[in-house]
Amino acid sequence: MTNHRVRFEGPAGHALRVATTLADAEGVELVSSDQPVTLDHQTVELSLTVEGTFDAVADAVAGIRGEIPPGAAIEITG
Repeated sequence: MTNHRVRFEGPAGHALRVATTLADAEGVELVSSDQPVTLDHQTVELSLTVEGTFDAVADAVAGIRGEIPPGAAIEITG
C-alpha cells in the first residue's frame, strides 16, 4: 500500500465529514490528519494522509467531491 496526501479546502463544517468519509472509504485507511488551518472566517484547509492504492483513494476523493458545496475543493496532492 502507498501513502497519499489529500487536501480539503472549504467550509469548516464539512472538514470532519470529509475526513470521516475518506477514512470509511473502501480500500482507504486514514493514517494521520493535520490540524485544520483557518483561511478565513468560513474556510479551512485540512491535510490528511491516507493509505491505499491510488485508484481507491481517487475513487474516494471523487465521491467526496460530488458531496461538497460549490467553491470547496478536495484533491490528492502527493
